[in-house]
Amino acid sequence: MSEKVLKRVVVVFALMLALTAGAVFALDTVIGSTGIDLNGEREAVRTQETNLGNLLTDAMRAFSGADIAVWNGGGIRASAKLGEITLEKAMEIFPFENGLVTLEVTGAELIEILEHSVDAYPAVAGKFLHVSGLRFYFNPNKPAGQRVLNVYVGGEPLHINKTYVLATSDFLAAGGDAYEMFLDKELTDLGVTEQQVFIRHLMENSPVFPKVEGRIVVVW
Repeated sequence: MSEKVLKRVVVVFALMLALTAGAVFALDTVIGSTGIDLNGEREAVRTQETNLGNLLTDAMRAFSGADIAVWNGGGIRASAKLGEITLEKAMEIFPFENGLVTLEVTGAELIEILEHSVDAYPAVAGKFLHVSGLRFYFNPNKPAGQRVLNVYVGGEPLHINKTYVLATSDFLAAGGDAYEMFLDKELTDLGVTEQQVFIRHLMENSPVFPKVEGRIVVVW
């Protein structure tokens, strides 16, 4: 490893630790970069899969080691253009600093969660979920609560009785956006916010090139 690269690794590691500890940095501090525009537009993140939603949930799943990660579109508040991403931009995208938690759900409960996510579609709804570790299909012509058709976790068909580890926000886990199915769950607090996880992921993986991959498929 060259001296230049080694110094960069040391600086990044130190900054990651400081950010996790709540240290203060200048808002124009560059924390990473993207090789593609990141779509965080309000109508997009609340109605469809976006590359920014995929980027965050992938970062959450990688950090937590969970089988699945979900995040509500209402928690994504800005887009980012191709190029450098500053601390200020990261805070603009994820301004709420919700904590990251994990919990266990059965396959049947996961279907209930996904049904709630899409029951208002095509209306713009903050509860619309972005996902990692799963792919699902839904038909908005069907009645609410009966829209989810097929679900795959880790590339395998969902097992109704199987237990999965799910990563999400403490906001949703507390019943936010009417996700009441989380209320009786035992939570593991990972001690970080979505903002911190996003920043760490950018620092470790930039430039990023997230794509829309067909994780959420509308079937008419």
